[in-house]
Amino acid sequence: MNPFFETYKDLKYLLNRNYRKKSALDFITNHYGLNSFERNFFGRCVFSDDHLEIVNKKRTDLTEISKSKSIAIDGFNVLITLDSLIDGVAIFCEDDVIRDLKYQKGYKLTEKSEETVEIILKSMLNLNLNNFDVYYDEQTSKSGEISKITRNLMEKYSISGEVILSKKVDFELKQYEFVATSDFHIIKNVIGFLDIPKIVSKNYNLEVKNFLEIIKKGKLDF
Repeated sequence: MNPFFETYKDLKYLLNRNYRKKSALDFITNHYGLNSFERNFFGRCVFSDDHLEIVNKKRTDLTEISKSKSIAIDGFNVLITLDSLIDGVAIFCEDDVIRDLKYQKGYKLTEKSEETVEIILKSMLNLNLNNFDVYYDEQTSKSGEISKITRNLMEKYSISGEVILSKKVDFELKQYEFVATSDFHIIKNVIGFLDIPKIVSKNYNLEVKNFLEIIKKGKLDF
């Protein structure tokens, strides 16, 4: 028996029957004796069919987004995911969105942080997007420092827009038409979303493991 496949099958069944994800995840992963990292993997990557349908509808036509003046970046969401992608700890989830598997709390500022922010901004510019806002959660560690780095780089590249520290990032982002994020609670409330880590993975030829491949293999080899 492949416990990963059985976990996926059972969890998917419960999610499609509208069970709360946390309750279903706890029950199924405990039943198959999965560890905390494996539990996080399934929590990040498995979704109901309704979720998949919504995400597919929200995938952004870049021609459409280039005409919009209402664009924002979910700062820490994209930054942490991109860090994980570069470190080889990110994955294509069931909805074909890249998410991190680090399971870290807060943000760890490193010597590579400025370079990562620069990659994000250049990715937007390569899409002919030079007018957008960047939001950081004010209550997250190092938010002030990373905001300053982002402002300086936006000025360097003549990007219009604001870097905003907010205690209500999710609420603020839902007011935009398009948002760069992997957060479903935001995605379902906007016209469309951008998966910047996915764009970066293609531009830099970075290998990203696929959720379904791991399910078939039956183990996490990160």
